[in-house]
Amino acid sequence: MKIKIIKKTVLMVLVSFLVMILLTGCGGGGGPQEKAPAAAENVLKLAAAFDFKSAMEGKMLIFDSLVKLDHTGNIQPSLAESWEVSGAGKDYTFHLRKGVTFHDGTPFNAETAKLSLEWMSQSEVWGKSIQDINTPDEYTVTVSFNKFCANFLQDLADSSSCAMLCPGALEPAGSSEGKLTNFIGTGPYKLDSYEKDKQAVLIRNDSYWGDKQKLDKVIWYRIPDPQAQIVALKAGEVDIIGIAEHHSSVPYVEVPGLKQAGYQVSTQSYGRYQVLEFNCRREPFNDRNVRLAFNYAVDKEKMVQELFGGLTEPADTITAPWFKYGPSEVKEKFTYDQEKAKQLLAEAGWRDTNGDGLLDKDGKPFSCELLIPAGEANADAVAVYVQSELKKIGVDLQLLTLESSSAGQKKNEGQYDLFVHHSFCLPTTPGGIAPGDKYDSGAASWKYAYHSPELDQLIAKAFGDPDETGRKEFCNQIWDLLHHQAPCIPLYDIVKLVVYRDGVTGFQPGATMFDMDLKNIEVK
Repeated sequence: MKIKIIKKTVLMVLVSFLVMILLTGCGGGGGPQEKAPAAAENVLKLAAAFDFKSAMEGKMLIFDSLVKLDHTGNIQPSLAESWEVSGAGKDYTFHLRKGVTFHDGTPFNAETAKLSLEWMSQSEVWGKSIQDINTPDEYTVTVSFNKFCANFLQDLADSSSCAMLCPGALEPAGSSEGKLTNFIGTGPYKLDSYEKDKQAVLIRNDSYWGDKQKLDKVIWYRIPDPQAQIVALKAGEVDIIGIAEHHSSVPYVEVPGLKQAGYQVSTQSYGRYQVLEFNCRREPFNDRNVRLAFNYAVDKEKMVQELFGGLTEPADTITAPWFKYGPSEVKEKFTYDQEKAKQLLAEAGWRDTNGDGLLDKDGKPFSCELLIPAGEANADAVAVYVQSELKKIGVDLQLLTLESSSAGQKKNEGQYDLFVHHSFCLPTTPGGIAPGDKYDSGAASWKYAYHSPELDQLIAKAFGDPDETGRKEFCNQIWDLLHHQAPCIPLYDIVKLVVYRDGVTGFQPGATMFDMDLKNIEVK
């Protein structure tokens, strides 16, 4: 009996030992192997001046468009693999990518593409010209217009306003007249959580049809102040700044110190120029000679050297000449010539009649105001520089900085003399020369920019001509007219700065200023 008990005990021990081996496995030394620790998440923490849902850059991480643009403005495939244009440029047939799903699992197909096109047509200029949208099969959608709309394809490349939307993204769901309330797209990242004006957490879309993203997660912190962004970067609270901005959020003057401290600094030109817009309907800036004089009065070469250490280039045209329909044929420059500026102002009736150093006309001194939207990182330094340059020719320039929306409202109402702004760049038509843009007299938000019947006719001809050669020629005429009318003072190329800490690798600039190419980024 005693022997049987011992045998039974030994058997139980052996069984227990075998079970332990099966459950834990064996290590190289014969002992049980410990469970491998989970791999650390690859997380990027970025600072952004704007709330995630209000930023174009944020939308472009969530949503895709039918087509996209390269750096100069050529159309490239995206959710539409190919397309044909027929009927004198009025009929478009898009062949859609198969096997794509939205973040909630809804299939992307011709019906969802049609809904998206109907939704965006409510606000886009070309929407009023649509005759019909059809779906011949599950992966084909056609759009027909009653006239040629030259900027249709280019506008479709803007996934912040012309995104392919899941029906559930709209409220009411599936309504082409609904409001975009849910960020459900087909893009490389999914919105995991969101706190308005604070932060958003994005996670990788593992079902993404495009290039696989290396990041597991992106945390978007809203930090409106440029200096506060730099402080957050130095404190290790964020990994990267400047990446989520289409304004120059990193002050150029900070770059030498950031480099010296060991931070990586990326610079990229997107052809977006800082400009001072004239109110062309308000005296004295309704006078071409006055606008020309101000252009000759500012030494832009000296400005970029003294203020920015040569980090960027002075601008001689309203927007970059290397864009597809840019001002490549404008050769004349408004070189620094204060004597010429004084002569032009004298021809406009402005002279110093009392010897106080300030020009006057009809008993009124030449005093004007520059309206500055808060948040433009380099605007304050530039404004003071321009103020000192104009003082040399007898002009008193007052500076007024307002919160961005308040400044925009005053601009829309025409309550300004000069306004700190920037030229349009991709994905919109560079320079603002498209129908409904800045220099079209029908522009709702730019009523006080330069407009004329001749300019309206040229815009209509340029963007009503399906022939590429003809359109380029009309665009050349538009740029020639605008350059000689001097509707603004082009100052410098707003080079986009992205600053990141040493543990961030794989960063590369996006094709346009609004694109955030995160696919190769890794964070250690």
